[in-house]
Amino acid sequence: MINPNNLRKHVLRMVFEKKSGHIGGSFSLAELISYLYSNFDLVSNEKNSPKLILSKGHSVPILYAVLYELKKITDHELSLFREINSPLQGHPDKHKLKFLHATTGSLGQGLSIAIGHALGQKIQNSKNPIFCILGDGEMQEGQVWEGFMLAPKFKLNNLITFIDYNGAQSDGLVSDLLDLEPLKQKITSFNWNVLSISGHNLEEIENSVNANINNQYEKPTCIILNTKKGHGVSFMESPEWHAKVPNEEEYKKAIEELSC
Repeated sequence: MINPNNLRKHVLRMVFEKKSGHIGGSFSLAELISYLYSNFDLVSNEKNSPKLILSKGHSVPILYAVLYELKKITDHELSLFREINSPLQGHPDKHKLKFLHATTGSLGQGLSIAIGHALGQKIQNSKNPIFCILGDGEMQEGQVWEGFMLAPKFKLNNLITFIDYNGAQSDGLVSDLLDLEPLKQKITSFNWNVLSISGHNLEEIENSVNANINNQYEKPTCIILNTKKGHGVSFMESPEWHAKVPNEEEYKKAIEELSC
């Protein structure tokens, strides 16, 4: 299994060196990304391969980190993060980096893209899963709820959507800006199979995914990941680290914590 803290270190390096990027929401996904890329062939370009749609595209540093860990991108490419015409843009660009399955960044669109992929796999009798990652702040977008309404119509039991429920977005706490609760009940009412787990527990992630790939319910699955923004570095676990860049002292301290 890929070490989640190694992924966090790579994210820190990119953001610190370029003085730009999103640490908080990348860190909260480290365990999920570690599990998915350790267990599914998400770097394939084959038509019927498993796919991952990162709808919360600003957290793409965590994808670059895992691709670097898997030796799919080089040190030089990692150093080009957020440069003009770089394959490693500030949001995913599948035309610039072949290992990505969707170009995202305009929040709210990823679930619709994932539904299209899942339906395509179904039509071609593929058993490979489609994964989608949404942010909790992103859940305030209306298109997300249109997607939640549509997916059960096609019995997309090959679709697993994760919500990174870290409770914070760029302007503050989700509960203060536009509260989502009762979230599990809302999504269940759209005829989804819904689970709520710890997003930082690899065993819970593994068990929930394994139990729901092509599930017997003949409906899509939504896994609510209870996470902390900036998880892994004690002083980064707050909304201010959504897109804050560490200074040199903070960078060194963060690396030290992640190395313990």
